Amino acid sequence: MRRGTTIGCGLVAMLTLTAAGCDAGPFSRDYARTVPNSAIQVGDNRDKTWEYVDRDGESRKLNQCEDLSPWNVAYRCTSPDGSVELTYNASKYGTRKPVLRVGDQEVPLYCATDGIWGEPLRYCIPLSDPAVPPQPVPRKDKG
Repeated sequence: MRRGTTIGCGLVAMLTLTAAGCDAGPFSRDYARTVPNSAIQVGDNRDKTWEYVDRDGESRKLNQCEDLSPWNVAYRCTSPDGSVELTYNASKYGTRKPVLRVGDQEVPLYCATDGIWGEPLRYCIPLSDPAVPPQPVPRKDKG
């Protein structure tokens, strides 16, 4: 019986360490708040509220996101003056195809989350930022 308890405790410890490791993304939410053209989800995950970081490093609120399509869960959030727009597809696997449009410039984003438990909040930095892990190169033979 004691051996089973030891194995069980070891398994719980290993799962706890694994979950803690998954909690940390390649960059922090605080780092994202310092990078121009980043997007940070704020508030409750369900209300789809985001901010973006302008070129001067200031956080600016975006209007609450609207669901563009109930089939692919595509969202769009705009700044109050309409000059900035965040679009993305949400899924249980994360944020897909996030793009921040600032005027005529499109900035593809790379997103991370606060954790894996509950409903984690997302934060994104430009794909061109050095903190983004290397991305797979798309195959040219696939259309």
